[in-house]
Amino acid sequence: MKTLIVLSLLGMMACCLALEEVMISRSSANAVVKRHRRSYDYFERLFPRVKSPLEMKMEQCEEYRPCDQLSEWVGFHQAYRRYFGPV
Repeated sequence: MKTLIVLSLLGMMACCLALEEVMISRSSANAVVKRHRRSYDYFERLFPRVKSPLEMKMEQCEEYRPCDQLSEWVGFHQAYRRYFGPV
């Protein structure tokens, strides 16, 4: 009976140690896993994706930190208007 208890405790310790080795951080996991390519890559070569003017302005605002922070508080249109002019 004692040997069964000791063996079960050793088995649980082995499982715990194995789980610690399996767990990795998110950043290292993201570095290992590759993103899947889009399935419509062929069509993008024929018809390249063109961004809308509003989307380009949103990206410009996101790259400028004060505009990005202000857009979270008051909205994109007012933040862009304050830093870059009319939308």
